[in-house]
Amino acid sequence: MARQTVGAVVGDARLNGFHIKVLIMCSLLMIVDGYDMVSYGTVITHLMDEWRMDPVTAGTLGSVALVGMLVGGLFVAPLADRYGRRPLMITCVTIASIASFSCALATGPAQLGVLRFVVGVSLGALVPNFNALAGEIAPRRAKALFVTLVSSFYSVGGIAAAVFAIYIEPLWTWRGVFYVAAIPLLMVPFLLRHLPESPDFLAARGDRERLLVVLRKIDPAAELDDVVVERSTAAGKARLRQLFAGGNAINNVLIWVFFAMCMLLSYGLNTWLPKLMQTAGYPLGSALWNLVVLNLGGMVGAIAGGWIADRWNYRNTLVAYFVLASASLIGLSFNPNSVVLNVLLFVAGAATVGVLAIIHAFAVEYYPAAVRSTGVGWAAGIGRIGAIGGPTLGGALLALELPFQQNFIAVAVPGVIGAVAVALVAGKKFRTPEPERAAAS
Repeated sequence: MARQTVGAVVGDARLNGFHIKVLIMCSLLMIVDGYDMVSYGTVITHLMDEWRMDPVTAGTLGSVALVGMLVGGLFVAPLADRYGRRPLMITCVTIASIASFSCALATGPAQLGVLRFVVGVSLGALVPNFNALAGEIAPRRAKALFVTLVSSFYSVGGIAAAVFAIYIEPLWTWRGVFYVAAIPLLMVPFLLRHLPESPDFLAARGDRERLLVVLRKIDPAAELDDVVVERSTAAGKARLRQLFAGGNAINNVLIWVFFAMCMLLSYGLNTWLPKLMQTAGYPLGSALWNLVVLNLGGMVGAIAGGWIADRWNYRNTLVAYFVLASASLIGLSFNPNSVVLNVLLFVAGAATVGVLAIIHAFAVEYYPAAVRSTGVGWAAGIGRIGAIGGPTLGGALLALELPFQQNFIAVAVPGVIGAVAVALVAGKKFRTPEPERAAAS
């Protein structure tokens, strides 16, 4: 009888309750990320009034959490390749929730900035790892769908932040939005009991006993006596240099570019859309509902993108999404009537927030298990440079007092750059360095 690989067991498994439970846990963690990141955009108008901040200062403060995500993605997320996804994820969601709740107690920009930085570091390490876990437990034909389904719940968190802002701020002021951020702490006992470790991580570590426990949950009917469990030569020493060995350098840089462009679009819009719409003459309540429409589109776009990518390919799906993002933003620049405005906002959300989900699915598929947290973490981390630029760019544009049309045209440019980067890299494979291939054979 031929020996089975871990990938074959996972890939051939039929969807069952274990898959659904892991998807639910990862999706709830993505809601936490979406809520914590969008919440600042819902209170920025109040903070500018109360603390008398100018747009550039407010935009810089909005970028602090994204700087934290950069640090978390680059230096904390890769620790999962050494210590495992499970302990890192549980630790990060705990710290993020405590720090985000503490934002409600801030008395000035400096305190809020420090707390938002801590939130960002925790989320920057958390997101690449639960996206990776979702892909690692997925059946072969549903990998992209699993990751994008999880990623789509970012929009649920964003919608929740906007809705809470509309109904809670009049009662508890802007601080109420951050009080709600403590709720995810209730999930921690459940995660401790039910969150599994990554089967790919356990295989790379040669931990056969724990691996078989997870595989039996993934496929209860599988015969596992002949499963190959070989410790990876890269296990325990994943480094950035491995991402650039074997001719992978150009592809890695291109991946970083389209991560950055995608995050610039997504985080820039979620931070400044209410304020941009106010400058066009819309009342604050209406502008916050625009944020809801944007994130509803993001949820639909992410799920649809995963389904399309599994049946088409990543390259064409990503290029189409980036082009659609630019086109919809240019359409918004013409200050359309309310019906067209909401349609364009929905499409813009589907394309900008949706593409954020698809690029994570692409990265999970592109990088091999031994360096997956490092690869996805660095891609998401470098992408935060674009995310940092989003709020900062929005603040700078508002400070220039440009016409409404020019603001949205400027925001559309990153979509074109992202489409070009995707076209150059998508469809290619990560090249394992020759020494590792030889050791594995």
